[in-house]
Amino acid sequence: MARNTDKSYDLGASISRHLRVGGYLAALLILGGGTWSAVTEISGAVVAPATIVVETSTKTVQHRDGGIINQILVKNGDFVKAGDLVLRLDDTLTRSNLAVLTNQLDELYAQEARLTAEIQGRNEISFKKRAQSPLHRAHLMMIEETQRNMMEARQKNHLSKREQLQTQIVQFEKQIGGLIRQRDAKQTEVDLVNAELGGLESLRKKKLVTESRVMAFQRERSSLEGELGGIIAQIARSEEAISERRVMILQADEELRSNNLEQLQQTRAQISELEERRIAAQDELRRTEIRAPQNGKVFDLAVHTIGGVVMGGEVVMKIVPEEDQLIVEAKVQPVDVDQIGPDQEATIRLPAFDKRTTPELKARLKTISPDLVEDPRTGSTYYLAELAIPENELERLDGKSLIPGMPVEAFIKTEDRSVLSYLVKPMMDQIAHAMRET
Repeated sequence: MARNTDKSYDLGASISRHLRVGGYLAALLILGGGTWSAVTEISGAVVAPATIVVETSTKTVQHRDGGIINQILVKNGDFVKAGDLVLRLDDTLTRSNLAVLTNQLDELYAQEARLTAEIQGRNEISFKKRAQSPLHRAHLMMIEETQRNMMEARQKNHLSKREQLQTQIVQFEKQIGGLIRQRDAKQTEVDLVNAELGGLESLRKKKLVTESRVMAFQRERSSLEGELGGIIAQIARSEEAISERRVMILQADEELRSNNLEQLQQTRAQISELEERRIAAQDELRRTEIRAPQNGKVFDLAVHTIGGVVMGGEVVMKIVPEEDQLIVEAKVQPVDVDQIGPDQEATIRLPAFDKRTTPELKARLKTISPDLVEDPRTGSTYYLAELAIPENELERLDGKSLIPGMPVEAFIKTEDRSVLSYLVKPMMDQIAHAMRET
């Protein structure tokens, strides 16, 4: 009986001793773990999907009006310099339109020079000297010769009118000269008849001549005075005719000048209108040659067929700027944006390359968008962060190249936090949320 009691006591003591040891170990473990979690800090990071882009963005090459493709002078991967010809559109219609406008302007400029010479009373036309090809020069010479002939014909026609009027004036002047002589002769006859009548009147008073003879002389005098009056009237009519012819000469000169001024005004108005149209046609012709906007590499070439149609505003190719720095654009979730700021360190992972041979690259956060950006395809929102990769980091790629559009992962380093804060924060957030709801 005593043995059984001793065995029972030893077992209870052993269990109690083991429980105490276990309690001590558990307390030590909890205390040690709590101390470790409170003291030990681990690095935090905001993980964001990202893309390699060009700092000043890729340049798109477009054509405002579109057209038919005549030549494709580049292919994907070609390096081009700013101003290099990359695509030529068909310019047949544009050149034809420009040629028509140029010919019309050539004629109008020649007409303007001719009208100016006529207004100024010059016999020679001063045509504008412009640079032109030999073929164009031959065309201009024909136009200029036509204007010279026209000026000569117009001058001859005008001079002919003047000469006709001058001839009529001379004829009237000669007629007046004859009439004056007739007038003088008639006046002499009238004077003689008057003298004879004076003598006859004295004789009639003495009854030496008859009354009938005196009356005959009086009739003759009246007839002579009538003829004299007719001659004087003819002289007046001739002088009036001369005045009319001189007025007609002045009117012809003024009419010619007025017509020339009116034609010159109309010609210059047409020149102004056609010059605007020619400038537009020249600009349209220049735009049939599509040139690179800057140095860079051609990619995403959208046209491949000669004779194909390019629509107005259509992007025909893109050019990655050659000297622009490549940066990383990361899409940061709104809940993480308060953890990041400019100049924070980051790590860039490149899933496109072999992880075993490609290192992670260090980067630094440059900017964060001031407001949310919405993805037009998915409707999701994010903050756009730009990260710069130093040149010495790019050299670690051992010849591999980063290409715009390449997907990467950005790990933006945040403040170091203790393990305990990671464990406690979710619980504290839940408690705070629950208290706000109550």
